[in-house]
Amino acid sequence: MADIFDEVNEDLKRDQMQRLWSRFGKYVILAVSIVVLGVGGRQGYTTWQDHQAATAATAYHNALGASDLKTALTAELDQLSPGYAMLAKFQIAAAQALAKDFAAAEESYLALSADPAVRQLYQQAALLLSVMNAPVNRSTDDLATRLAVLESQAGPWQAMALEQAAGLALRAGDRKTAVAKYTALAGLSDIPTGVRQRASQMLKILDG
Repeated sequence: MADIFDEVNEDLKRDQMQRLWSRFGKYVILAVSIVVLGVGGRQGYTTWQDHQAATAATAYHNALGASDLKTALTAELDQLSPGYAMLAKFQIAAAQALAKDFAAAEESYLALSADPAVRQLYQQAALLLSVMNAPVNRSTDDLATRLAVLESQAGPWQAMALEQAAGLALRAGDRKTAVAKYTALAGLSDIPTGVRQRASQMLKILDG
């Protein structure tokens, strides 16, 4: 008798499972498919990212070995990932400055300083470099205006910005502003010893 009841229970369970599968089976299949596609897609995207990064790195380093660095890097810009593209643009600007094409170098650095895809730290570096590599006929007032934000913000570029601003003031014949900049520079707590010494020496010269 027990065997009969067991068989009946098994039949009922089997019928119940069949009804449940008929009702919900397509949803189970859909859910599993979504999970499989999601995992596969994520793995595929990661592989694609790795491939893109390797391709960008190869293109960038190959361009660095070219005889005409600026032309080679410019030709590869569209193939580079954002990080390597930023490095390439800095290299292009440096090459322009090295070739004494200061107007082009200044323009390249200014473009980097305004590029929303570039992190703020590097935007600020580009802004500082745009001043350091500007043509000699560029207005000192314009250059000083660019430096004003960097001078007032604690960070890796503050000391260099103050030193450049002091130099611009001297070039414009504004001794009072130069003294104020060098004084602020010498008063910074975390700057290289050489920078502090230069500031102190300039203050002695200007005070004399």
